[in-house]
Amino acid sequence: MRLLNRVAIVGVVAVVSGLTALRSAHAASAVASSEPHLAIRTGLKCSACHVNRSGGGGRSDYGSMYAQTQLPMRAYPTRSRALTEYLAIGWDVRTVASGYVSDRSPQTALELDEANMYLEARLIDRLLALYVDETLGPGRADTREAFALMQLPGSGGYVKAGKFLLPYGLRLQDDAEYVRQQTGFTYDTPDIGVEFGFEPGPLSWFVSVTNGTAGAAEGNDGKQVTSSAALVFRQFRLGGSASRNEGDGAARRDVFGGFGGVRIGRLSLLGEVDRIEERPPVGPVLKQDAVYVAGDLLLAKGVNAKATYGYFDRSRAIPEDERVRWRFGLELFPVGFLRAAMFYTVDQWIPQATTDPDRISLEFHLHF
Repeated sequence: MRLLNRVAIVGVVAVVSGLTALRSAHAASAVASSEPHLAIRTGLKCSACHVNRSGGGGRSDYGSMYAQTQLPMRAYPTRSRALTEYLAIGWDVRTVASGYVSDRSPQTALELDEANMYLEARLIDRLLALYVDETLGPGRADTREAFALMQLPGSGGYVKAGKFLLPYGLRLQDDAEYVRQQTGFTYDTPDIGVEFGFEPGPLSWFVSVTNGTAGAAEGNDGKQVTSSAALVFRQFRLGGSASRNEGDGAARRDVFGGFGGVRIGRLSLLGEVDRIEERPPVGPVLKQDAVYVAGDLLLAKGVNAKATYGYFDRSRAIPEDERVRWRFGLELFPVGFLRAAMFYTVDQWIPQATTDPDRISLEFHLHF
C-alpha cells in the first residue's frame, strides 16, 4: 500500500511540477528518431515512432517509414523492418570525428559513439511483444533494454516488464546535456522493473517502479519510482516528470521538473527544467538545477539547423559554480538511413576566465 501511494504521489507531482517549471522558466518534447524536435515538428507522441512507448531506441513501422520518406532530401524505395510476419529488426550506428580548437592534446579523435541493434518479436499482434535493444559497441556488448510489452486493448494503455530506459524528461540523443547527465536519466542508465503507460486522447502518462540501481544487482528493499506525463497537441505540448530513489539508510534522491515544446512554422522550440535534490541521512540537502533549451529550423527538406543551450548549477548554496554548454550545428539527411552532422560545442564555467576548449565534431549516423 505504501508503494502504491508513492506511485500516485509521484505521478501527480510530475504533472504539477512540470507545468509550474515551464511557467516560471518560459521554456519551450517527446521523441522521434531519438530527437524530440521531430516529435514537435510532427505533433506526434513518442509511441507513434518507437517500439518503446516512452521513446528512444528501435523505431516502429511508422517511425521507420517516416525516416525513409520524410527526413531525407531524396527518397528511394522504402525498406521494411520485417524479417517475417512477426519478427522485425532495426539499428543505429554512429561514428564521430572531433577536434579541439585549441592546442590541447590529443587534439583530434575518431570514435564509435554508438552501435545498437533492435529486435522486436510480435508474439500476438497488437497485444504481446518482446523487445530487445542490444548495444554492440563501443566497449563490450551489453543489453540496454529487454522487456515484454503487453498492450491493454481499448484503453490505449500498456504494461511492460524487464530492463528499460526510465520515463523521465526529453529523450535526447546527446547524453552529455546536463538535463540528462546530471539527472541520471541517460541511455547508459536503464533499470529493471515494471512500467505502466496510459495514452488516452492527448495525454501520455508513464509510471515505472524499478530497483533504482541503473541495471545493477539489487542491494536493498528501496525502489525507484519514476513518472512522466504530457499533454500533446498539434502545435505544442506541455509535460512534467518526477522521480524518487530511496534506499535503506542511504541518501534519498529526488528529481523533478518540466518540459515542453512549440512549433512555429519551420521552427521547433523545446526545453526542459529540472531540480535535483540529494538528501543524505544526516547533513544539508544538496540542491542542483539543470536547464536545456533548443531550437531547430528546417531550412529545406533534409536540412536542419540546430542551436542548444545547457545550464547546470552544481549547488544552489555556492555562488558562481554554474556551468554553461552551447551547441551550434547543421544536420543533413541526404538519403534514407543516413544522417550527417557538424557541431561546434562550447563548454564554459562561470566566471568565464576558466573555460574548456571549444570543440568541432562531425557525425555520421546510419539508422533503420
